[in-house]
Amino acid sequence: MRKIFLVEDDEAIREVMELFLTSENYLVQSFGNVQDFKARDTSIIPDLYLFDVMLPDGSGIDLCKQIKNNEDNDGVPVIIMSAHAKLSQFSILCEPDDFITKPFDIDNLLLRINKIINQK
Repeated sequence: MRKIFLVEDDEAIREVMELFLTSENYLVQSFGNVQDFKARDTSIIPDLYLFDVMLPDGSGIDLCKQIKNNEDNDGVPVIIMSAHAKLSQFSILCEPDDFITKPFDIDNLLLRINKIINQK
């Protein structure tokens, strides 16, 4: 089963995404903030990272940079989600494998996740 690490501070969005992706046979581990994400078991490497940009204690962009610069995560795709930012605003800081604007269509999100994971 493919594993996704989701960092999203909005509890309702996080729960919906977790339920939906779990129903699509993904194993989802979700985090509500950067601190919880950083406290994870780093020996577990997911098949995909899914980060919100604006988090209460940090930024998904910073998390993306950390993941992309960590050899243990070599080749693991990162998707960034944001209601406020545009890809051109942070693509120099972090090079995500995809960018999804909020609000998003859940079926489109699933298609993009499947595409990225299957390309891996």
